[in-house]
This record gives sequence, structure tokens and C-alpha cells, in this order.
Amino acid sequence: MAGVWFVRRLGGQWIAPGGVAAVEMPFADLVFPLDIGTHRLMTGERVVPATELPAEAPEALQRVFVAVDGADLDGLLFTGYEPGLYDSPYSPRE
Repeated sequence: MAGVWFVRRLGGQWIAPGGVAAVEMPFADLVFPLDIGTHRLMTGERVVPATELPAEAPEALQRVFVAVDGADLDGLLFTGYEPGLYDSPYSPRE
């Protein structure tokens, strides 16, 4: 299952207050609603689960990232996706 993370920037890191993904779903169910194209792969970036911080409302956060691993891509008809972190153009509020 791919993890959808609502994050904000803290210093040089993308953190997820509360430390857990907002939702986990099959990647195929997220590609079109979140507009995740192959060009949205973020190399060198990662989400830091900030378990020491309380969870925040989506409106207070800045970005939506989708974390995908190799198992999420098995058997998909789409081509060109790689395991990694993808950036959605939508805000957590949307």
C-alpha cells in the first residue's frame, strides 16, 4: 500500500506531524485523483515522521507526498513509475 503523507517544511526537512501517513491505499487508486505523474518523483527527498509532534489539521500543512515501494508497483499497467516519493500538485486541504 502506498502511503499518502501530509507534510510541512521544518528547516531542511519535510516532516509529518503525528508521525503516520494520512491514508494508505493501492498506488493505482491514487495516481489519477492526486495527479501523480512519473515526472513528480522527488529524488533525494524523504518524509520524516515527527512522532514527537502532535498531528495537525490538513489545512495547517503544506504538501501531499505519496510514498511508493516496489510492491506497490507489481502488476500495474502503468509504465515508468519507480519506487520513491512523489509530489502531488494538490494541497492537503484539497
